[in-house]
Amino acid sequence: MGNLQKLISGTTWTLESFQSQGKNGEIVYPLGKEAEGIIAFTPEQIISVHIMAGEDQSVDKGNFLTYAEEQMAELGYHAYAGKYQIDEAAETLDTHVAVSLLSSYAGTHQVRSVKLADGKLHLSNVQHPERKLVWKKVE
Repeated sequence: MGNLQKLISGTTWTLESFQSQGKNGEIVYPLGKEAEGIIAFTPEQIISVHIMAGEDQSVDKGNFLTYAEEQMAELGYHAYAGKYQIDEAAETLDTHVAVSLLSSYAGTHQVRSVKLADGKLHLSNVQHPERKLVWKKVE
């Protein structure tokens, strides 16, 4: 088991921020600036991600770069779970999605760049690096 795997296995984190980039290059928040979420990593290498819109969800739903972000904004929620694997050398987290609120995620591999810095977990979508999430460990 690698160092990063050891550091996240059996931990739970709360969402600090979830931002992306709009069609015009500006920062957008698919579930609003006040989005809330939880991500949990079990010792059995299962990940569970839940993010919901905050009360401020006043987003321009036609300004997203991806259909997945449009769906998240429309639903006001995003959730998926499945087995995960860490590639220490590539600094990536690969989730084989078993269940998902978005049907387009089910059965896919969702790969995120992963970094631990200043006690926070930073994840960004490898295919869409503009989509960035910051998580704070639950103590």
